Amino acid sequence: MQDSSAFQFLAIDTIHESTTNPRQTFEPCKLEELAESIRQHGLIQPITVRPNADGFEIVAGARRFRAAQLAELFSLPARIVELTNSQAMEWQLVENSQRVDVHPYEEAQGFQRLLDFPGYDVAALVEKSGKSAAHIYARLSLLQLVPAVAEAFVQERITASHANLIARLPQEHQRTAYDNCWRKDWSDKEAHLLPAKHLSAWIQANLYLNLAEAPFDREDALLKPEAGACVTCPRRSGHNTSLFHDVQGDQCLDAPCYQGKVTAHIDRQLAARPELVTIETAYRAPKERHPGALQVNQTRELAPENPDAEPPCPSAKAAIIVFGKHAGRTVTICLDNDCPVHHPQTVVQRPADPPPVMEPAPEQETKEEAAQREAEHQQRVAEYEAEQKRKEEERKAEWERQQKEYEAEQARRDKHRKARLAAFERIIEQAPATFSAAQLRIFLRLLVHLDYSFLEDVAAHFANGDENTQQSDEEIVLAALDGTADEKLTGLALRLVLSDHIGIPHENQPDFLTEAEQVFAPKKPKAAKPKTTASKKAKAPATKAAAKKASTLKKAA
Repeated sequence: MQDSSAFQFLAIDTIHESTTNPRQTFEPCKLEELAESIRQHGLIQPITVRPNADGFEIVAGARRFRAAQLAELFSLPARIVELTNSQAMEWQLVENSQRVDVHPYEEAQGFQRLLDFPGYDVAALVEKSGKSAAHIYARLSLLQLVPAVAEAFVQERITASHANLIARLPQEHQRTAYDNCWRKDWSDKEAHLLPAKHLSAWIQANLYLNLAEAPFDREDALLKPEAGACVTCPRRSGHNTSLFHDVQGDQCLDAPCYQGKVTAHIDRQLAARPELVTIETAYRAPKERHPGALQVNQTRELAPENPDAEPPCPSAKAAIIVFGKHAGRTVTICLDNDCPVHHPQTVVQRPADPPPVMEPAPEQETKEEAAQREAEHQQRVAEYEAEQKRKEEERKAEWERQQKEYEAEQARRDKHRKARLAAFERIIEQAPATFSAAQLRIFLRLLVHLDYSFLEDVAAHFANGDENTQQSDEEIVLAALDGTADEKLTGLALRLVLSDHIGIPHENQPDFLTEAEQVFAPKKPKAAKPKTTASKKAKAPATKAAAKKASTLKKAA
């Protein structure tokens, strides 16, 4: 590679933009602001170009070039370099990766273009761009977005956090996940975007399947030959832990394949063990049921963890669940609803019925007796209604009492939370430039108990409530770190390790915030109010009458 250290002025009509520049989005208002600055002060920072058959191709400075066109310049200062195609793309990638306003999708396209060149892999991109492997994998995954979701992301209808969560899913689930990014409440005219953590929770509950709970052998490549073994499948979170660093356990992302393996496992078990009883644990129409399958209420499952612990009986059989919850699992059941071992019935002995006694026919009821009976009935009804009213009032009073207790408890907890938040802010404000031994000890204890879910709260603090930022939580916190003064670094360190301990701890859990407060920002004891001296008491008139008398004597003197 050759370059010229001197800058030259090139005619603007000999310069053209690169088709491989990752940055393709330019905000018109910001371009106009830069153009106005160029009109007043000229182009202070030259662009970088490389010569080709059409003149000079921009390597770095496409935004400055466009603003210069708006400012109607005839020539631009430029640094001319000799670069190969891969070197030019590398320069463009590095230059754009250092800009905070480059759209993540465009950055992902730039990473992918470099990977298409021989000799480039993720490790090389980490070295050349200065970004982490997790960041690069997250950006590359954005290219897996289906067109509708990718368009919404480029148009900034969803954030980078939403897009990263959706991009990790199989494409057949992405549109459904995108629809769950939004919610329309009764007071909304249009649906509003939910925070990314809501989407994450929905994905965990609806689309991830825990392979540790699979009824089949995850290493069996022949169960479903076209899919292969689960342990080598790329459509699971454990295949790329850098991309799924926030996901617990090894989760299958391909529900149809997972269900297909469950079905194949059931068929294999029934073929090998024809004596297995089939059970369905969820209801479906009779014509859709497995032939001969029993419903869950027709059997009794015996100690799933240790069926041998159950006493034996002639009706105990091995069974397999063919539909519903835990499909594919083999269990032991008892088929006899009247089994004396597993369904004991208490037999109550009663004496023989006495011989019937012939009673005389009842006499005809008089009008007076009927009226008395009706009055007694009305009295019983009134007593019943009064009793019900009394009970209802008692229930209402009890509910109101519980409600007041709940509100008082909530107020107490809110007050406690506010006090803890104030203590947290006081610790950050009073953070020393260096730690003492006691302060370092508590800081190291906090590091040992660090839960990395804190990052979202810290990023939210530095994002100033902007949920639509295009930066990830990691990028926001790292940017805050770069912009923190040296003497404030300990305060940022304390914010990182204490953010997860602001809430009220559960019983038997250590209270790290209080421990930190004692060593970093101990409360000063309240100053005692000065006591009134005896001499002052003597000078002060005891009553208004005494004061009036003293005033009169003073005037007479």
